[in-house]
Amino acid sequence: MHWDALASMHQLRRQVFSERLSWGVTVINGLEIDQFDIPDAHYLIHQDAAGRVDACTRLLPTTGPYLLGDVFAGLVDGEPPRDPRIWESTRFCADHERAPRNIAALLMTGMLEFGVARGLAAYVSVSDIRMEPIMRRAGWDPKRLGGTIATGTDTAAAERLTVSQKYLVRVRKRAVIEGNIIRNLHELDREAAVA
Repeated sequence: MHWDALASMHQLRRQVFSERLSWGVTVINGLEIDQFDIPDAHYLIHQDAAGRVDACTRLLPTTGPYLLGDVFAGLVDGEPPRDPRIWESTRFCADHERAPRNIAALLMTGMLEFGVARGLAAYVSVSDIRMEPIMRRAGWDPKRLGGTIATGTDTAAAERLTVSQKYLVRVRKRAVIEGNIIRNLHELDREAAVA
């Protein structure tokens, strides 16, 4: 339904993860795509005035393949979650020149809107630890699930973020956001009806 936006998002991911951060990611026809870009993936995107994606994150249920559970399980003390109420956020990124200054808070608000609408309890993520203070300033509650690992470009840790109406209200308030920012949240209702 959103092919142009998806292509723009994968181009942004190439610019951020391959070109800017020099991660060893797969780039196909100018698009950064990995084994977790599967039908179960949901994408939150932010678009500039020209319709180009300038920020995004990928959301995946932990009941199927996902990055923390299948690649970085060693970052979790114990077993990574496999729970329909816990989803993963990965490929959280933004174009620093085009995206709004409060883009991290906008994406986090979108994650919380999606999570509350879906009845989720939490998100997990493999994140650069420099994201922890950004998440706290935005009003969220990152909690490490284990140790850290040096990736060559940063230090990563597994994080858990609680999903609740309380955190949605707090993050919206700190970012000075009124109302829903996900324009097509109604599509979740259609998706549930089909399932």
